[in-house]
Amino acid sequence: MAYEYTVLGQTVKLEVDPSVVAVKFSGAQPHSVRARATDAAGIGPFSKRYEIPGENLTIVPVTPIGSGPTSARGLAMPQAAISALNSQPEVAQALPVFRLGGNHIVATDRVIVGFNDSNARDTVASKHGLTKLSERDDKVVFRIPDGADPFQICALIETEAGVRFSEPDFVTIGRHVPKRVAPTLHPLLSDPLIKRQYAVHLTRATEAWNLQQGVPSVRIAILDEGVDTRHPDLASSVVGTFDAGDGDSYQEPNPWDGHGTACAGLAAAKGDAASGVVGVGTGCSILAVRIASSEFQGGPWVTTNEKIARAISWCWQSGASVLSNSWGGGAPSNAIAEEFENARLRGRGGLGCVVVIAAGNSFNEVSFPGTVPNMLVISASNEYDEAKTPSSRDGESWWGTCYGPQISIAAPGVHNLTTDISGTSGYSSGDYEEKFNGTSSSTPIVAGACGLIISANPNLSEADVRRIICETAEKVGPYPYDASGRNDFFGFGRLNVMAAVQSSLGIVS
Repeated sequence: MAYEYTVLGQTVKLEVDPSVVAVKFSGAQPHSVRARATDAAGIGPFSKRYEIPGENLTIVPVTPIGSGPTSARGLAMPQAAISALNSQPEVAQALPVFRLGGNHIVATDRVIVGFNDSNARDTVASKHGLTKLSERDDKVVFRIPDGADPFQICALIETEAGVRFSEPDFVTIGRHVPKRVAPTLHPLLSDPLIKRQYAVHLTRATEAWNLQQGVPSVRIAILDEGVDTRHPDLASSVVGTFDAGDGDSYQEPNPWDGHGTACAGLAAAKGDAASGVVGVGTGCSILAVRIASSEFQGGPWVTTNEKIARAISWCWQSGASVLSNSWGGGAPSNAIAEEFENARLRGRGGLGCVVVIAAGNSFNEVSFPGTVPNMLVISASNEYDEAKTPSSRDGESWWGTCYGPQISIAAPGVHNLTTDISGTSGYSSGDYEEKFNGTSSSTPIVAGACGLIISANPNLSEADVRRIICETAEKVGPYPYDASGRNDFFGFGRLNVMAAVQSSLGIVS
């Protein structure tokens, strides 16, 4: 069976992970009853399940016994596992789990529909048995009938008059690059901490600050797992907060979710001359936005496409100038892509928000949302101006930057000293993390640079900012640049903050 849908006019085909299935159980049953149901269906062990928070869905392993395409209990994988589960009275519905970019994706019982004609909403809902759950602008989230196939329903809805797109509201169970202790090969100087932030020196941000620092009216949105708003280097910069999970303003991260705080520090931390760290866009304000979280230490990120789209909408309507997105690898989404386009065209009073997106860390092709047109897509380099690969000299052999024609520029993505959740929470037992890594790390550095550019010249459009970032990048690294001045690892080069700020001020170096 083909599991596919359409995003931006392109067909997205999802790959089933045969090692797991998703189960929606009927009612509030004790775990003992659920375990008996999965055992009777010949899957498990139930003890190794993962219950997706906020969803009535449990991911259960499918463990074949014996060899070959079927288990010793006669269970073919994975479709037979789904059929066997659906025959159990305790199971409301069993569903495939898809793998994408190292993440697990499950289609929920919700669909997101974009309408060109508001009069079509009630007609579509009635015809397909949909229940409206929420509505924002011209997009509606519906619940589909029990047991219905979300892919089939989306395909049918897309044929209706007045419908622009229809897609499943996927839930993503994601992950970060594994955090490992690696040797620090770049010589770090002694305190104050600013001397140990090699990225601000390598990209010449320290020189750029003599010309221009960020201004508070320029807001950099950090879309992540929450930001510690009490951190001494961040507290005075955070001017707005939003949790897309429940729609309120409390977005403080779980004690083990340090990723967003680390990103915020690289973008716009405001440590003083004697202590603390300084973000590239220091002086700019921060919008702290939680789009995902993990239930326990070491657990996966969990979010949905609808939550992410809602967060993007909140950002550009709350005065963001720059959107920093250190996440990706989930199911492509029209709803997310359209909200990015809304931010790009309608944000900043029509000048547009600059959308900065991490390329990904799988040493493979760029993943969504880095495939959305007109974004600044950021790859990772190291302190030696090498592209970050498993064999680059930084010593982090377990990951490499994603690459491809979407890459705009590179920025340092290893061994970045930045803010951590205060106290004993976060990555370490102090207020700072020494070795924050990934394109998650390089992306907020570029977002901070965009904040400086807009601070220097607030009349620039988002297209102007993207152009300046790319035109002023340094042509470093071993890969040749083509006639247009780019390659698939560095894009147009490695970020040069000083040159970018000079350009925005009209200074010829």
